[in-house]
Amino acid sequence: MNCRLSKFSILIGLAGIVAAALVSAQGRTLDIYFIDTEGGQSTLLVSPAGGTFMIDTGYAGKDTQHPDEDVARDAHRIQDVARIAGVTQIDALVATHFHGDHASGVKHLTEVLPVRRFVDHGPALFEVPTMKQRVGEYSEYWATAFAKGEHQVAKPGDTIPVAGLDIRVVQALGKPINVPGDSNPYCKEMEKLPDSNPEDTASLGVVVQYGMFRFSNFGDLPRNLEIALLCPTNRVGRVDVYETPSHGRAPSPAVAALMPRIAVFDNGAMKGGGAASLKAFKAMSGFEDVWQLHKNLRGEADGNPPDAFIANLDKVEETMHAAHHLRVSAQADGSFTVFNSRTGATKTYAARQARN
Repeated sequence: MNCRLSKFSILIGLAGIVAAALVSAQGRTLDIYFIDTEGGQSTLLVSPAGGTFMIDTGYAGKDTQHPDEDVARDAHRIQDVARIAGVTQIDALVATHFHGDHASGVKHLTEVLPVRRFVDHGPALFEVPTMKQRVGEYSEYWATAFAKGEHQVAKPGDTIPVAGLDIRVVQALGKPINVPGDSNPYCKEMEKLPDSNPEDTASLGVVVQYGMFRFSNFGDLPRNLEIALLCPTNRVGRVDVYETPSHGRAPSPAVAALMPRIAVFDNGAMKGGGAASLKAFKAMSGFEDVWQLHKNLRGEADGNPPDAFIANLDKVEETMHAAHHLRVSAQADGSFTVFNSRTGATKTYAARQARN
């Protein structure tokens, strides 16, 4: 297997080595909080320098059956985790795309946490007529929020300024970053699936680097565009923590080139994840664990990792705030730990010995 880093990854790696030299003596960590939005997405990153970066805002409403009910459940859950993290403002907030499970919570979030910079792929892309009003409303929420801070329409290759982190946009509006990469040996005989809806296709994807540690989040990037990003060459490089697109859908074989050590599913009790996803990740060379925000309660055989790797074992939507989170704490040398707030336990992953 060809393990050479692409030129793009080498450049980022050199920047990471410099960053590691500056912060390693302090022993501080990049903390990534995976917040339970029950099948939506909201991820909070806090850098050792105190910079704050959030990816998506979850739902406006209470649950997946009533996503527009005006109860601000997920904004309060984000606020609860922000208190734990000592966060009082968000330096940059990304909307990966304008679907309710990712973007509708911004209206309530900005009422409890100030946001300095809003980042997205541009205006919402209307879909089938029954979705047009809802998608338009989410876009309007964000337009209203823009008045409270700066607005950045991100393109592939752009960076997002947050103190202490290198955040690079690798995918937006259906286009991957235009950089050279290593040949991906896992691109043969890929199954082509039907195109996804416009907003998923437009998903904004980012790679975040702190020292030698790398984390990726691609929103709801469809499988075909995942393949386009990684084939015939891998334009992303390796990642340590891979937050799965589409709430834990099964990855394409091309993802093996990223060599993720763990995957995090922002799934719900009845949404995302499952046996096919777990099987696909476990087959990857060097892969270690799947962590889930929810136990898959669809009754699927082999549809979950052991309970110790799951933050929530039951549906908790009716309890409003009673939800557990996962936290990754990463050192500049690439080592990291995962903390499960339900169990209070941690698991440590040592730094990779070589990246050649």
